[in-house]
Amino acid sequence: MMREKETIYEAERLARFFHVTKQTIREWCKKGKIPAFKIGKEWKVRVVDLQKMIDRKAHSHKEKEQHGLF
Repeated sequence: MMREKETIYEAERLARFFHVTKQTIREWCKKGKIPAFKIGKEWKVRVVDLQKMIDRKAHSHKEKEQHGLF
């Protein structure tokens, strides 16, 4: 049984989550905006990597707020 941290999302599921098109997800993957890897022609994203990225961005945003940068 796969634990949630080991779950891998495909572009279609990410597109629904972020309310964007699959093409947008593919572009984000190509540009490194989200941590992804390719299997064949399909981009994949591990939930644990996505969560780390979100946590870093949230932490960075919080630090900027604390220093009056917002």
